[in-house]
Amino acid sequence: MTFNYAALVSANGGHAVQRIAVTLLVLLLLGCATTQDVAEPAPPAPEPPAETAEGVTRQADGARWYYLRFQFHRDAEGDAKSFLDLLVANEIVAPVLQRQRGGIRLWRFHRRWPDDTTGHQFSFIVLTDPARLAAIDAAIRRQPALDRLRADGHLRRYRVDEAAGDTPGALAATSDRSWPPVLQREWPHFIQGASRMWLGLVSAEVARTDGVDRYERYAVAAEAVDDLWFEEANHALFHHLSALFGYQPVLVIRRDIMTF
Repeated sequence: MTFNYAALVSANGGHAVQRIAVTLLVLLLLGCATTQDVAEPAPPAPEPPAETAEGVTRQADGARWYYLRFQFHRDAEGDAKSFLDLLVANEIVAPVLQRQRGGIRLWRFHRRWPDDTTGHQFSFIVLTDPARLAAIDAAIRRQPALDRLRADGHLRRYRVDEAAGDTPGALAATSDRSWPPVLQREWPHFIQGASRMWLGLVSAEVARTDGVDRYERYAVAAEAVDDLWFEEANHALFHHLSALFGYQPVLVIRRDIMTF
């Protein structure tokens, strides 16, 4: 819209023209404002996860922690055949994990073989709902490698246990209770990444030892992974974890102050 301001001045006088001009300007501005898209209200911010009094995040979908445990016999000399952990991870758990990953919130491995009542035990630990847990358990029981381990006298027992305690669905339910609550809550994310890396190393080393006895393949692969840990963990793992935390000193199990 245009108008001749000079003509209006000569015909109507200065004050009247000023009033007209101001009125037209206001109308033009109002008109421009009405042509703009009206901004939609911002969506509400997601509610933070529910937390316990200790700040331990719970799962709202009914997911709980479960332990799928594989217990093994020792050899004739009483030694643990720790390489069997690699076989279970690579041939039994990995295929099931690949198919069921979408229904698993968090997962990790745990290995132990003290000479006690429990003995040598490999655990696949998952945070999932009961229905998905049933599917995972059924898939594991169908794996031929499980029957083979039992038939060859290696597998003592396979079982599934639910996490104990009042908050089995909390992120921290399976973390060490001696840790600060915030660390208990966040640690499962860290150990899942470490477990995924270890599984990748195992799969790669087993693939490199093709052509030998099945159990020997895993024994050789276990030695190779042990060598990687011995040679590379200082820089690849400890140093870079230290860097993430600003190269701060750490109190290690020997109670010495060390940096990496």
